[in-house]
Amino acid sequence: MRIVALLIALVAAAPALAAGESARKPVKFAPGKTATTLKGVVKGHATGSYTLDVVAGQALQMLFKPSNRSCYFNATPAGAAEAEHIGSTSGNEFGKNVAANGAYRIDVYLMRNAARRNEACRYQLSIELTGAPGGASAGVSDETMRDVCKGSTAQMYGVEPRKVTARAPIRRAQDGGFTLDGTIDKGAEGMKKMRCIFKPDRTIDRVMAMTPDGE
Repeated sequence: MRIVALLIALVAAAPALAAGESARKPVKFAPGKTATTLKGVVKGHATGSYTLDVVAGQALQMLFKPSNRSCYFNATPAGAAEAEHIGSTSGNEFGKNVAANGAYRIDVYLMRNAARRNEACRYQLSIELTGAPGGASAGVSDETMRDVCKGSTAQMYGVEPRKVTARAPIRRAQDGGFTLDGTIDKGAEGMKKMRCIFKPDRTIDRVMAMTPDGE
C-alpha cells in the first residue's frame, strides 16, 4: 500500500504538459562554440520545445527556416507571461542584447488551421550566443581565446597585437585546460615562440615563453 501511495503522489507532483507539447530540451553548444542549429519536425498540434540559458551582456541571434509557411517559433524570456518574439507576427528572425540572466523558452509550432489539417513541418533553428561567457549554454569561442592570447602575449612582450600570431590548433591539456601556440615578431630580435595556457573554463592562465633564450 505504501508503494502504491508513493506512486500516486509522484504522478500527482509531475508537471502536466499542454496538449501536443513535448518535454523541453536544453539547448547545448559544442565546447568552444557560440552557435548551434536545432533540427526537428512538428506535426499537427505537436510543439517542439526548448530552453536556452543566457547571461546578461550576451548577444542573442535566432534564424528560423521552416518547410511549411504556417510554421513559426516563439521565444519567451524567464518569468514572462507572454512571448517576446511571436513568429507569426514578427517573422523568422529574432535578435537582442541580453539584459538579465535566465532561460529563454523556445516553442516551434504550426498555426491552428495547419495543425487541424495535421500538416507537418521540418525546421532548422540556428542560434548564436556571443559575448560575456560563464554559466550559460555557450562557451568562449575559439576566436575569443585567440584574441585573448594575442593581447596577453603582446603585453608580456611589449609589442603590438598585430605582431603576435596565434593560429595553431587549440589543444586540450592533461589538466582539462587548453593550450595555444604562437609566435611573436620582435623585429631585429627575431621571431619568438610562446604558448598561451588556459584554464578549463577557457580563461587565460598565463603565457609561457617557448624559445631557448626564455623570451
